[in-house]
Amino acid sequence: MDAVARITPTPEPGERLVLRHRLPDGSATDVLGVLVSAEENLIIVRTRDDRVVEVDRAAVILAKRVPSISRGPDPLRVPAEELEQAAVHGWIAYAERLGAWWLRAGGGFTGRANSCLAVGDPGVPFDQAARRVVDFAAEHGIAPQVQVIDGSAPERRFRELGWADTYLPTDVMVQRLSDLGTRPADPRVMVEEQLTDAWWQAYHAYRPSDVDPDLLRTMLTGHPPYGLAGIAHGDRLIASGRGQISQDWLGIAALWTDPDHRRQGLATEVLIGLVHWAGAKGARSAYLQVAQENTDAHQAYQRLGFQLHHTYRYLRPTPTTH
Repeated sequence: MDAVARITPTPEPGERLVLRHRLPDGSATDVLGVLVSAEENLIIVRTRDDRVVEVDRAAVILAKRVPSISRGPDPLRVPAEELEQAAVHGWIAYAERLGAWWLRAGGGFTGRANSCLAVGDPGVPFDQAARRVVDFAAEHGIAPQVQVIDGSAPERRFRELGWADTYLPTDVMVQRLSDLGTRPADPRVMVEEQLTDAWWQAYHAYRPSDVDPDLLRTMLTGHPPYGLAGIAHGDRLIASGRGQISQDWLGIAALWTDPDHRRQGLATEVLIGLVHWAGAKGARSAYLQVAQENTDAHQAYQRLGFQLHHTYRYLRPTPTTH
């Protein structure tokens, strides 16, 4: 009986394995990945960077099943500034850097895509940085706006300049993927890494808009790796969601369920499907951005173990400061 056959119960495609195997020169190496297939003479796994590795079954010295998602550090210990920098690619069309800040423009569609992420050092005096935010917005035909972490030094400095709140605050909630991944993935959930027509239609049902389609596609698919998850019913999706991997983080967004299929837990199944997809690619923690007044969503995510990490808000110059 070979090393793979000794694993009990027999590993199924989709499970994570580590294989130690001999190389032609007699040395040994390890490969860690998701099992694609276990054939009579060949074991095929897919690594976290999407490489497909074929291993001669007879060369395997040691084979071991490992948790589908590795346990990462406590996400609550990650500084808010670090998480915001990791999350910036989760929803972006056009951007320029201003030191550590991000000047973003996206045709006016959503605050995140049309604001300056004012986190860290802009690399220039603060008054000059604030003027650059205003000038950048004018250049791109959008209202000047900054996204700041609640209670941060940039928030305080902008308020001293007379900037004021635009929207109600947004809470960022976090959870380890390994804790979420104890729940098995629903086989109905399919995660695609290309935008399909069915997912595109589901997104428009979730958030109807007249935004330029090319611009919206850039926001949705311009910064891989991303996963577009859904549950199909016939030729359309009745539940969908989007995941964006940035560093070790999975950003979960756009969770939607068709009104005729709600209260069946489908959005949760989509979320868990994204968790397993991202865990196989090496992500360790998840974050969600939830409007502070959306108490129903807060309660639903809390039931899954999500906890409040930090809050951010948007500020704009008042007429006297603009």
